[in-house]
Amino acid sequence: MTPYAPRVEKTPAAVREALDEDLRAEYAAEWAAALDQAKESFDLVPAFDMLERWWPVAQVCVQSGGRQAVEQGTRDALAGVPGIPFDLDWDD
Repeated sequence: MTPYAPRVEKTPAAVREALDEDLRAEYAAEWAAALDQAKESFDLVPAFDMLERWWPVAQVCVQSGGRQAVEQGTRDALAGVPGIPFDLDWDD
């Protein structure tokens, strides 16, 4: 058995498409800022770094109930409740 999670391509467009609607504006603003920085510095590292930070969020958003489970896990952790903040889907 292996854990199964829907895979989002690690591209700016794929990550944006996978995000929940309420996160897209924040993502777009960060992407625009990273590109502005790249224009000035001729360095794409900030854009790549930003994509690396958002890609796991996109992975969670494409899982049914994934974002809600992670948010509940965060609330539980802050409240001192031990445990895994989400259920893993397994394929056979």
